[in-house]
Amino acid sequence: MIRRILLMAAVLALSFIIPIHSAHAQCTPLTLTVNGSSNVTVNPGDTVTIAGSVSNCGTQPATISATLTITRNGIQVASYTRSFPLQPGQTYPVSTSIQVPNLPGTYVGTATSSNGGSATATVTVT
Repeated sequence: MIRRILLMAAVLALSFIIPIHSAHAQCTPLTLTVNGSSNVTVNPGDTVTIAGSVSNCGTQPATISATLTITRNGIQVASYTRSFPLQPGQTYPVSTSIQVPNLPGTYVGTATSSNGGSATATVTVT
């Protein structure tokens, strides 16, 4: 019994001596939203704001390429690629406003980055 109490006391004492590492925020390589959401419904001709960010989650400076592909009802209608020279842990925010087409349908924006990130946002034009 005394042995068990001494063992528990030793474990408790070591828990105060051994430093506990705080949890670090997880880096998100890529984000994408339309009007602040991942899924919106709008009217033909409405203006929407596309926003996102590209992050270098690595430990070395890197040039991260991000590609945004837009499809309508499953058919690709546009694709854009841009590169961002980023320091380790650096995030570059991107934002633009566009007028949606007068053509109803479901438009899906899929962003992918060279560092493994991906994000999707959907705009339904009614």
